[in-house]
Amino acid sequence: MTRTERLLRILILLLLAFISYLFYLNHDSIIKNFKSFIDNFREKEIIVPYEQTVHHIDYKFKTVTETTDFKPKNIDDIKNIYYTVLNNGWKNFTFYCPNDYENCIEDVKFIADRNEYISQINNYVSPYNSYIKYNTLLVNDKEINLSVDKLYDDSEIIQIDNEIDRIFNELNIKDSTDIFNTVKKIHDYIIENTTYDDNYIKGEYTISNKANGALFNKTALCSGYSDLFSIMLNRLNIPNFRVSNDEHIWNVIYYNNSWHHIDITWDDDERNKNNTYNFYMISTKELLEKDKDLHSFNVSLYLELN
Repeated sequence: MTRTERLLRILILLLLAFISYLFYLNHDSIIKNFKSFIDNFREKEIIVPYEQTVHHIDYKFKTVTETTDFKPKNIDDIKNIYYTVLNNGWKNFTFYCPNDYENCIEDVKFIADRNEYISQINNYVSPYNSYIKYNTLLVNDKEINLSVDKLYDDSEIIQIDNEIDRIFNELNIKDSTDIFNTVKKIHDYIIENTTYDDNYIKGEYTISNKANGALFNKTALCSGYSDLFSIMLNRLNIPNFRVSNDEHIWNVIYYNNSWHHIDITWDDDERNKNNTYNFYMISTKELLEKDKDLHSFNVSLYLELN
């Protein structure tokens, strides 16, 4: 080996040693940048289902909004993805956290782990698209799989719709031209034909929790009352959503350029014997003045009511 070859070999060894030293000093940064490069190179494809449920709500709410951008930039974007999946009736959906959204996974966990936020999102979709379980599966630090176990199956929806057709024909309800009197007719019908299920055992889930109970068993819990009322309002394209806390749920409708609370459960004769319109078309202020216990809710979450 010549002198020149020996010097070249020494230089190569020194260069490799220097590179190894730099890699040692910047190991975490290099790995992170390399991983980011690979992720960008192999960008995940988001598959958006083509179908849109017939029970899709078209009204543009303030609190949650449908999105076509499934690369979230903040926690509100994540909420809108959750809402879009429910409102379109998709049973499965996968999206990914972008590399430049460092707290994405933490924000997904924050929403998924807190029933208050998931329930709020659920309150803005048709009861037919609402869930009995909304599952969030984190595959790794980027991939989020959503799956929905729906509250109502197809056969239940057909039965309920057929019965509502019969009721609307009986009440001579054809459209929502006269919203106030139309809503009053529906409100009064539910009260006159439904009894609160006092045999309910807390923690159990029965048909009384659903619109089926109110329609066919003539008994319901607050969720059964509010689901049936919402389904009927949706049939007439009257903007509405539900408000809930850990103990109770009721309806809110848009009428005369403002939002009004209607609690059919508490207007029912068995619950409120002296006034069946005590919780009918009232403001948030009036609602909380009448009852601060079972109607207490996080007003800040519902932008329509602020």
